[in-house]
Parts: sequence; C-alpha cells; structure tokens
Amino acid sequence: MTSESILVTGASGALGRLVTRSLIERGSAGVIAGSRSTETVADAVGKAIPVRHVDFDDPAGLRSAFVRVDTVLIISTDELANPGRRKRQHRNALEAAIAAGVLRVAYTSMPQPELSPSVPFAPDHADMEAAITRSGLDHTILRNGWYQENLLGYLPQIVASGTWFTAAGDGRIPFVSRADTAEATAIVLDETHGSGVLDIAGPEYQTIEEIAAAVEEVVDRRIAVEHVSPDRLATELARQGVPAWMVPMVVATDANQHDGAFEVGPGALARLLGRTPTTVSEFLVRHADRLLAPIHL
Repeated sequence: MTSESILVTGASGALGRLVTRSLIERGSAGVIAGSRSTETVADAVGKAIPVRHVDFDDPAGLRSAFVRVDTVLIISTDELANPGRRKRQHRNALEAAIAAGVLRVAYTSMPQPELSPSVPFAPDHADMEAAITRSGLDHTILRNGWYQENLLGYLPQIVASGTWFTAAGDGRIPFVSRADTAEATAIVLDETHGSGVLDIAGPEYQTIEEIAAAVEEVVDRRIAVEHVSPDRLATELARQGVPAWMVPMVVATDANQHDGAFEVGPGALARLLGRTPTTVSEFLVRHADRLLAPIHL
C-alpha cells in the first residue's frame, strides 16, 4: 500500500530537500513540501510542487498545513540554543498531525536516545518517540545515525594538524550518508511498513583509528590518533581551529561512541536501499578537496 499524499517538513533543509527529491524521482503521488521558507522550496528540490507554510512554532498554522495529508514526515529541528523549545516544536507538530486527521507520521530521531546521556538533545528525541507511540497513529521512527557530512566540519583541521585527538576509546560508530538516509526515508514514506523503529546506520562500525586510516588513504598524509579526556579533547579541537559551535557536538559524539551507544542493529538501511550503503571511504574520496582545504585560524 502506498500513501496518497505525503508532506515533508523542513523541505528546504539539508535532509528535507533530499527526501523530497527522492520522492519525486520515485514518482510518488501527492508530494507536498512544507517549509518556513516557502519561496526557496522549488530551487531546493529542483521542481515546482505544492508547498505549504510549516512553522513548528505556530500550532494553528501547522494544523492548517496538515489538513488532507495522509503521511507527514516530521524532521527534527535544529533548535538547540533555547532549552525546551525543540521539544515543544516537535510536540506542536505531532499534536497538529493528530488534530488534522493525519493517518501516519514518520519522525527523524537518533540512535538509542534513551541510552545516550552524553548527547544533550537525546531527551528531546526520547520524549518525541514516546509521544508518538502513545498517540496511536501509525508511525515509523527513523533513528538516523550521525551523518558522514558531519566529518567535514572538523576533519580538515585534523588533517592540517596531523593529529586526531579523541575521547571515543575503542567505541565504534557507523557514519551514514545523508543521501542514503534520504533515499531510505523516501522509500519508507512511499510504502506502508507498519508502525515501528528503524535504525538507519551506515554499513561499517568503525573506531577512530579505522576512520583515520581511511583518511590517510585519501589525503596521503599520516594521521596520528591520540586518546585524551573529554576536557582535553575540547581544548585541542579549539586549538586546531574547529568552529566553536561544533566543539561540544564532537565531544558529545565521542562520549556516546565511547559508551557504545551508536552500536545498533545493522542491516535496515541496506535492506531498504537494496544495495550496500555508501562507506566512509567512498564518501571521503568524493570530498577529498574539502579534507585538504586551507585552514585559517
């Protein structure tokens, strides 16, 4: 069974536009783009499709946006500066979907939020997952892994310095391509899989040493891995020139990796795609120029 109408929230954002494009490429019927920036959607998704104004801070507007929609993809927001606001935004979207008579929701969560105390926004995801389950709606919770694209925010600084400071220990992480995640999301939205949770993880569970070896192959430079405390990690990242807003995220990621919280059940992404997902090595080769970009401190 396929959905007759699908609304993608955040359709002009990094993930939302890729999901929307994937739905269009699949020939999905009734695709609707939802965004606060409605004027940018056509350029973002590459095609003129129905657009509705979607603002997670506007409950009444959300209810209007979700009218006559069968399936809504609620993409979690990036509102992290104001504690409590993100949780409220997500709840607004869910309550609006219920009030508008939406039949099914999908939600982008994170790996094992209930077991990830090191990640400051994990409780927001755990709360939303519980609320969706209680709602009684048909639903799919997509526990998306950390994107390979995140690596580009700090690997150039590591390559330039020659040292990868880490607090991840022997923990492993399955970095996943955002494009693969979007394609899998479109498949889930387009087909009824029943209520449940899907772990959207990359094909390899790697230590920092293994990822560093892949980087070395691409840049042809030696990358020394040095294990340090979380506090030392924050200091070294700042010294290497990693943007200040990203430092806490890297520290939290390493802590979560150290605790094994990224080690989820494998296989869901490959089953959905019908192929092997993009590996970290493949991703790095595609972005070799970014890894070697000059660093200005």
